[in-house]
Amino acid sequence: MSQNNCSTPWSAQQSEDLKFFEERLKSNLSSISPNAWKWKALFFVAVCCVAMSLLKWWSNFDYENDPIVSSLLSEVSLLLSIVFLSLLLLIGAHHRLRAPSILAGRVRRVLKDYNMSIDNSGRLILMPSTPHPANGKR
Repeated sequence: MSQNNCSTPWSAQQSEDLKFFEERLKSNLSSISPNAWKWKALFFVAVCCVAMSLLKWWSNFDYENDPIVSSLLSEVSLLLSIVFLSLLLLIGAHHRLRAPSILAGRVRRVLKDYNMSIDNSGRLILMPSTPHPANGKR
């Protein structure tokens, strides 16, 4: 049985495994990214609709004669855009916007124990090995 020290070079099998793992990470992150861009665009449109509707309402608002609540309820575009934005938030669109970075962060946290990391595209980064605190000198 051969012992595998940290100072020994990677075997061919380990290199193949790391390459396969890196390709799998890249494919997972790249498959999530287009969906994230779609959700970002949808979220951006919803926020812009709310902002434009609020601006329209604010410019037409008669401070002296109209109560705020009835004025807001009479502005249909504002109500619809707020409902649309609320629905996006309720279905979790704000989490889907950040899905690639959430996945990359979780993978980084796991790979840290193995002296590895990844960049945002999924490429593996091999870190120099550090001595384990229990094996270090006192």
